[in-house]
Amino acid sequence: MIDFVYKLKDILPQWPTDSTLSVEDISSATETSVPHVIQYFSDGLKKSLDVTDKISHDEAKTALVQLTRELRSELEARSRELAQKQAQTLEAYERMMLRMRRELQGRNWPKAFRTLSYFAGENRENLPDDYLISLCSDIVRIGIKAGENIQELGRWLEMAVAVGLHQNSKEGVEEALDLIDAYSEDFLQEDTGKGALLLGNLLSAIEERAARFGLWEEYGSLINQLYPEHH
Repeated sequence: MIDFVYKLKDILPQWPTDSTLSVEDISSATETSVPHVIQYFSDGLKKSLDVTDKISHDEAKTALVQLTRELRSELEARSRELAQKQAQTLEAYERMMLRMRRELQGRNWPKAFRTLSYFAGENRENLPDDYLISLCSDIVRIGIKAGENIQELGRWLEMAVAVGLHQNSKEGVEEALDLIDAYSEDFLQEDTGKGALLLGNLLSAIEERAARFGLWEEYGSLINQLYPEHH
């Protein structure tokens, strides 16, 4: 149930306040089985639910408040555990970056790329968002110098953009737009067309949030810059 509480808290900012979601929708979004979703919402709302019920945004907030109250001690223990893991990961990050500086001085781009991507793969769950975005950006930048294939580079750019969007804030969307702007030339100029396709997919993912957070002008400006022949 603790994992469900964290994931429900995670999806609430993206849940339109005037809409309802089905039990199956919530199950998919929180990676929780349908029977457990029914059980947790029944507990949180103090009423019996079944698989055909729709849950409103307000009901989800009410359930989250109730479940958080019931699980207070367990959530506090989990929070302390996560804080300790994060502190340990940040220490490891600083040590790794010291080693990286030596590799970069020697211009050993392939080795630097492997070092960074391995660290990110192993530790991304315990890195603060700003560190993870910076790390993914470094991986893309160094991967370009190392001549890595566009699909591998795209995976890390996608991750960085997703972390920015996941913040559900104006700053997060600005970060996502800046990332695309920074690496767009390399992705648009590669020969297979996969880089351009990936950028298009990322821009589509950003579109709604750019409008929501008052960044439509910046979004449109980036589109015009990347695809001038279409405007």
